Amino acid sequence: MKDMDNLNGMPHVGMSLGILDEAWTYWKSFGGRNGFGVRKCYGRKGKDNIHSSYTFVCACEGERKKDKRDYLTKNPRAETRRGCKVLLALKFDKNCQQYKVKKCHLEHNHPLQKPEACYLIPTQREVPEIALIDINLADMSGIRPKESHELLSRQAGGVRSIGYTKDDLKSCLRDKRKKAMEYGAAVSILKYFEKRASEDPFLQHFEDITKNKEIANIVWMDGTMRVAYGRFGEVVIFDTTFGTNNEKWALGTFVGLNNFREIVIFGAALMCDQTTESFAWVFTKFVEANGGKKPITMFTDQDMAIGNALKQVLPNTKHGLCVWHIMKNAQKKLCKYKKKNDKNDKDDKNDNDDEDDEDDKDDNNDNDDSNDKKDKQGLMGEFLKCLFKYEEEEEFEKAFEALAGKLDKKDEKWKNGIYECKEKWAYCFMKNSYTLGIRSTQASESMNSDLKNYLSCKLDVNRFMEQFDRVVDAKREKEVKTEYEMRKKLPRVRYNIPIICEAGKLYTPNIFELFHKECEFFGSAYIESIDGHTYTVGMCNNINDKECSRKSRQVVWNRDDQSIACSCKKFERVGILCCHAIKVLDRDDIKNIPPNYILKRWTQNANDDIVVDREERVVIEDALLEARNRHAQLMRLLGPTCDMVSRDKEKFQFLWDELCSVRERVEERYGNPSKRTNDHVQDNPNSQPENSLRLKKKDGDNRSKRRKPWNENFSRKKKGSGGRVSSSQPLIRSSNNLSQDTSIENFGAANFGCYDQLEHIHDVSIIED
Repeated sequence: MKDMDNLNGMPHVGMSLGILDEAWTYWKSFGGRNGFGVRKCYGRKGKDNIHSSYTFVCACEGERKKDKRDYLTKNPRAETRRGCKVLLALKFDKNCQQYKVKKCHLEHNHPLQKPEACYLIPTQREVPEIALIDINLADMSGIRPKESHELLSRQAGGVRSIGYTKDDLKSCLRDKRKKAMEYGAAVSILKYFEKRASEDPFLQHFEDITKNKEIANIVWMDGTMRVAYGRFGEVVIFDTTFGTNNEKWALGTFVGLNNFREIVIFGAALMCDQTTESFAWVFTKFVEANGGKKPITMFTDQDMAIGNALKQVLPNTKHGLCVWHIMKNAQKKLCKYKKKNDKNDKDDKNDNDDEDDEDDKDDNNDNDDSNDKKDKQGLMGEFLKCLFKYEEEEEFEKAFEALAGKLDKKDEKWKNGIYECKEKWAYCFMKNSYTLGIRSTQASESMNSDLKNYLSCKLDVNRFMEQFDRVVDAKREKEVKTEYEMRKKLPRVRYNIPIICEAGKLYTPNIFELFHKECEFFGSAYIESIDGHTYTVGMCNNINDKECSRKSRQVVWNRDDQSIACSCKKFERVGILCCHAIKVLDRDDIKNIPPNYILKRWTQNANDDIVVDREERVVIEDALLEARNRHAQLMRLLGPTCDMVSRDKEKFQFLWDELCSVRERVEERYGNPSKRTNDHVQDNPNSQPENSLRLKKKDGDNRSKRRKPWNENFSRKKKGSGGRVSSSQPLIRSSNNLSQDTSIENFGAANFGCYDQLEHIHDVSIIED
């Protein structure tokens, strides 16, 4: 354009403006400089389908049309049309193939915007394509639009320099989510997995599609999850979480413990319903995706459908129930018996106090306190002994029979049901199982806490998948930090004993602390008797640690084959030697841990194992790790360079020309790379999505709030009682403290996530050993 060399010039008749897009760009720029908005009015096309003329006007041109429904409007919008006559009429010149100004009127009948406010004019606002990358990254990172806009504004040099407002940013995000759900939730999920599979070739995902073309269940795991399961998948916790998406589908997570004894994710599932068929399908696909490897032990909630599914799919896997939920259900049934006897207990205590002589008062008070403490425990205390204390089946059967005899007939159903599944929760049946010290799905409580922070019942499935990836990334980042801290710091060895020094070099810090404590207990152990290869090991009575049992144990030690086994089953259950075995080894002058009793899963180099899939391919944790590292190197190189030249126009132009030249040479040599976006859905004109495919609707009510357990509703105040009790509605099922009447706090169990912390209950002698 000859007359476009100076874009700051005033329009005049006969001015050449090039093609139509260039003319519109000029008119928008002119309006922005002079403080008024612009819009296109109308254009006329010839037979050759080219606009022969076009008219641009001021945004205040014309008047609002009258609507017969205006009288119904309570709060009408303010008038924006004022009949402004400003226009720029163009006519196409076929000779020069350009548009020229035919008519021009520049006098407004309304006040113009001040220069500092011109950036708010709609035609002056536009979200550039390059900014969409940063906007989407900020959105996927959980940064709110307000903070995201402020960050990008500061990066651009101020709000006036960024070129768009916070509302424009929100509109872009809304359009992105609408586009992602264009073909429905089902197709959106499939396209999400398609995009993820292009980034991670070891991603596995399965969809349970019904005859009605409905997706009923989904299971997926990426390469990192599959590698983690191959290394640490002996014990799995399967937990279901509700209220994480607007489809009301349940989220099932497969988690376990890594070599640091921290939560690691093995896989995830979305389930429309919680039937035996659904759980069986999920478990089948989970095992199939991991090359047929089945867990040794799996912990779940007390659900009949889950139990039946495990019998079908994993008959040889030990099924353990969450003891936390067992106790919650027992609380509901047994706390009422304690309340019935409270009054009688107090009367008996008062009668005993009156009959006591003054000289024997102190001794009797001690006995009364002990008896009163046991009375307060009531039937709940007896049940907890069945749950954690008794090591022999005969003891358990006798105690449970005595407990059952004190129950009313209306509790027969609960008693029979809990007794039928005793092998899944009672200590005497679980002590020989390989559990890594886990007795509850609450070991995954940190995972549920993160899900609560990231997920919401208002999220669509596409947004849900993005947020779930954030949870997974946060967990993996924590693993990296833990690994870093381990290599940075040396373990604290309190006793310079060879076996402890060796353990400090082999085990991760958390496992070393457990082993170190066993070595401390070993100092209080002594050999009671020896019968061939069998050693009876006792513990001193003056030991005060509640985690160490005073019960004698039998240790079988064979020096020839270096095999050792203790009746406490610590190694078989947790994977580290107990203090009794260490005592026998020390007595026989064995100062190192026998190689057969060093589990690789607890060592510092446990992550060095290679995992192979069904096709004999080595599964790579992060297939794009090298690409990300190369990208980071380029950004570190270009970042300071851009900052150096951006303040000088000549330097900027030089770098700009060089980068454009380099880009052209790269595209010429390697082809035009695919456009980088952060959208899940990549438009492909050749692909036609299956529009008939949809997600199966969940049966039952559509409430977004979870159903409250009994012990939450029990403490709610009635209306008119002097105040309202605020009740939070968490997005997931969380563990609730037991009521004060049956508080397990008196039993000394502060955390019911891991077995090591469950067993040492005060005055009940629940111990690991």
